[in-house]
Amino acid sequence: MTTKENQRADLLLLLFSVFATASANSVVFASMSELQEQYKYADSALGLIAGTGFAMGLVVQIFVAPLADRGHGKKLIQVGLALAALGSVTFALGDSLLIFIVGRGIVGASIGFTFPAVRALAAHLDESRSAERLGAVAGMEIGGFVSGPLIGSLIIGPFGLDATFLLFGALAVLALFIVNPRKFPELASTTESQRLSFDLLRIRNIRVALILTLAVTFPTGMFDALWDRFLDDLGGNNAMTGLTFAVYGLPFIFFSARAGKLIDKRSPVAVVLWLAIPISLLTITYGVVKQPWVILGIGLIEGFLQATMIPAALSAIAKAAPYGRASAAQGLSGAITVFGQMITAFIAPTIYGAYGAFTTFFVVAVGIAGIAGIAGIMHLRNLNSLR
Repeated sequence: MTTKENQRADLLLLLFSVFATASANSVVFASMSELQEQYKYADSALGLIAGTGFAMGLVVQIFVAPLADRGHGKKLIQVGLALAALGSVTFALGDSLLIFIVGRGIVGASIGFTFPAVRALAAHLDESRSAERLGAVAGMEIGGFVSGPLIGSLIIGPFGLDATFLLFGALAVLALFIVNPRKFPELASTTESQRLSFDLLRIRNIRVALILTLAVTFPTGMFDALWDRFLDDLGGNNAMTGLTFAVYGLPFIFFSARAGKLIDKRSPVAVVLWLAIPISLLTITYGVVKQPWVILGIGLIEGFLQATMIPAALSAIAKAAPYGRASAAQGLSGAITVFGQMITAFIAPTIYGAYGAFTTFFVVAVGIAGIAGIAGIMHLRNLNSLR
């Protein structure tokens, strides 16, 4: 095959790995209300299940992701897929809060193995088109996260929770078998590649990109822990939950790679800063609207904005990463992302239970604007220091 054909084949396999890992992680979120009803869990227990996966992803992305910079990218992807399958089986066999927490932790760790390695490898396939490649990866990540709740919501009723988790575990196993014989191009490596991700924090552009990534992605923890419960309170059902995820995810699947192509010609930092304002306002509207069908339209608009913002944030990380530190930088970005998601996943259900939907969404919206504002100030200082 030609170089372009090889790159395309590599990218497709990387995208499938991301999809399988993401969907195995997200299917649990379609089952939150069922778990709560069946086992009489408090709202805080839902936050504990969701937050544990984020916590595991955080630790793994900090300490394991740099191994991809040392030539172990494919191995990390393989381990991630294996953990996605194992965690899904654990969920299927579980019947207690402790087992569900353990299963969620295993599945959450799979993201830490797979995502940074895939992002770094995808950007490395053609560095002149890194944002476009990362846009495709982001699209498939969201496609996987959307497919989990969407498909799960449709099959939980007729087939039950156990069969649902086993189905997504089998998908991860299939991806593992397909990836095994493929040889991916190795990432550039230097003596700096032996370091952990933390020392990258000394680089000003890395710090700005990380804070922007946090602003873009930390609300996900709230949606993961609360969305099913929120729609259920509004009179929605499992099918409505899956439909909202699908509508939100469609722009990622069909638009994020194209958005990344446009971002390659612009400043990714500026793109995120400008779009943070409408994202904050849309987040508040979720707490005001009482009709699930109207929320579908809001989710579609947000999907288009996020399908541009997330590739831009990932591109900002890729452009700021030093030579030989591509996966470490993506791992640190993922860890920051997971940290924000973990915090909101733990606290949002408690705020929701005590103060309701409007207060919960308003607090998160203020967080988006505030964090993005900090990044914007830092970015301006960096530009002024170069003059």
